[in-house]
Amino acid sequence: MMTMERTSLANTIESLLDHRSDVSDANSVDSAFSIENGVVTTPEPIEHSTSSATLLNELQRVKEDLKSKDIEIQRAHEIRENTDREIEDLTASLFESAHSMVEQAKYAQANAEQKLKTANQTVDALVLENTQLKKSVSELKEIINNCRSSLIPNRSSPVTSVLSSTEQQPESSIRRIVREKLHKRSSSDLQQSLSSIDISTKMDTNVNDSPMVDTVLLREFARWEEKPLIGCDSSAFMHRIYSEDILPCLTFPNADLSSRILTAIEQNDVTMETCHMRTIDENMKICSLMGDLCQCNYRVRLGENGEWYPISRLSRNRIASVCDFFTFIRHVQSGLVKSDTRNRYNKIIELRKQMAFARLGL
Repeated sequence: MMTMERTSLANTIESLLDHRSDVSDANSVDSAFSIENGVVTTPEPIEHSTSSATLLNELQRVKEDLKSKDIEIQRAHEIRENTDREIEDLTASLFESAHSMVEQAKYAQANAEQKLKTANQTVDALVLENTQLKKSVSELKEIINNCRSSLIPNRSSPVTSVLSSTEQQPESSIRRIVREKLHKRSSSDLQQSLSSIDISTKMDTNVNDSPMVDTVLLREFARWEEKPLIGCDSSAFMHRIYSEDILPCLTFPNADLSSRILTAIEQNDVTMETCHMRTIDENMKICSLMGDLCQCNYRVRLGENGEWYPISRLSRNRIASVCDFFTFIRHVQSGLVKSDTRNRYNKIIELRKQMAFARLGL
């Protein structure tokens, strides 16, 4: 009987211990029972049920606290992940913005340098033209003064009578008299003086005074100036320049890139710059136009956002000579070159010579 009672109490204790989680709860359970004279006494049923309910309520409260803390921890993890993700996105966006700003700055600098170069060339051309005009005016004044000083004292000479008789004649007769008077001057001074005096004369007269000029090309250039258009088939003059100078100068093994470079030059949309490398070995690359391994100290770009192509010095000089020709042609087309037709023609001949020298590597 005693053994059965103890077994029942042991089962009761085990059931209570299932609801406790620490040693203090076990001690409280042990204090709830007492053995006197070999007899285990149990508390009153009401107190036992109250204690069990209290423990269950406390256990339930602890579970709810743990659950709420788990929720808070999970929420904190989500907030941290979102924050990390936002930081990564912001960092990537900042790097992209910085890279874009650097690229835009490089493009702006390249465009500014190209515009500055064009402006400097324009200023140099205008200064040269102004100097030539001043020199021509001063020489013309000197010629007229010399003519007057040599003709006026000899009133009885035949030249004086001719001069007096030409006062009523047109301007062409006066020019003829000046040429006869200056016949003994050197050929170079005479040619320059006559070109200054005959600014308004016809092109055929200038051709006859300068037998060394290619009269066919000069007439073609004069006709082109009446309607200055840039293009291979726009006029006989431009067709000749393309076939004899531009196309041979821009003929490279890489025909596709050569054609694209010519198109970009015609559209004034080509950029060249020097590559600053620390060692010579870093400049040893395959020239994009020649296709040979050589020292490529320069690179060329077609368009604002085009790809950079490494090129050799020979390729660069050939492209630059063609660019110089088109720059002068555009200045003539825009009316920036105020010199006479002969001086402009001489400048065209000089630019053609530069293209020939660049093509030959001179």
